[in-house]
Amino acid sequence: MEISLFRPQDGPGVAALFQAVYGPEYPIKVYYRPEELSAAVLQGRIVQVVARAGQGEVVGVESMFLSAPCKEVYEMGAALVLPSYRNQGISKAMNQFLMQEVIPQRRIPMTFGEPVCNHPFQQKAREGQGYVSMALQVDLMPASAYGKENSAAGRVAALMSFKGYQELEHAVHLPARYDRELRAIYQGSGLRRELLPASPAALLQGSTDLEVEIFSFAQVARVAVQEAGAELSERLDVLLAELSNQGVAVVQAWLKLASPLVGAAVEIFRSREFFLGGVLPRWFGQDGLLLQRVAGNPNWDEIQIASQRSQAIADMVRQDWQSLGGAN
Repeated sequence: MEISLFRPQDGPGVAALFQAVYGPEYPIKVYYRPEELSAAVLQGRIVQVVARAGQGEVVGVESMFLSAPCKEVYEMGAALVLPSYRNQGISKAMNQFLMQEVIPQRRIPMTFGEPVCNHPFQQKAREGQGYVSMALQVDLMPASAYGKENSAAGRVAALMSFKGYQELEHAVHLPARYDRELRAIYQGSGLRRELLPASPAALLQGSTDLEVEIFSFAQVARVAVQEAGAELSERLDVLLAELSNQGVAVVQAWLKLASPLVGAAVEIFRSREFFLGGVLPRWFGQDGLLLQRVAGNPNWDEIQIASQRSQAIADMVRQDWQSLGGAN
């Protein structure tokens, strides 16, 4: 077994591996397209470790890729092993190569994962690797994404767990509405932060800058609030109407906790039925706040949680959703 970084000649083998495990249904199509994958690796948008057997057959991959606004924070995911090669320690070996070789060499300050909650196995694996749960994304993925393994009857939630490799001390401003919850999330996280109250009754000024990404296959939109200005309410109303017309079922908003005005922005989102998701360390270079809005009642009953800390976060999220008038 050989484990090393992706090489362009691995592209067809990676595509064949995803086809063998997921059929054509894996939602991120770049892994099926060798030339696009090679370009993404060359540009640093994807970092991929490949396990090869025999005459170079690709039997496993684990990937890191850019999905946060901060282009130094990588998401860990797209990890899979050919069924006939499972239970041989290949996943562990690929992960160790990333953690011990790639991340230190590239001086990556933080990575995160999104372990799904339709089963506990990914959550336990990330916890065993030293990741700390910081947020819960409700109804993130449709059940159809898990059709081949038949492991979900409704939409699937996912935790967000983080692991830091370089310390970054800075001040974060806690909105009054979520002061207790955010302090509880920071406690035990291992992050060194100065926790300050957000400015009370602050008036937003200046322009608003929203960066929107839509994932049509999942009916999910993510909104990065780069600047929360005076016209945030109007901009948000227009955006939410547009997203509804496009069939978006879940809207996530990312706000900057480094801004003293974050509390005023939170109240605007809250009045549009957004509820708590959690903390996103180093998301904008400094920490962010996840808020989320879900069409209808979330699929709470099928959420499986593996640890006490993750359960505490899930309870906070559900209680905040219920405070909007949702069913118990």
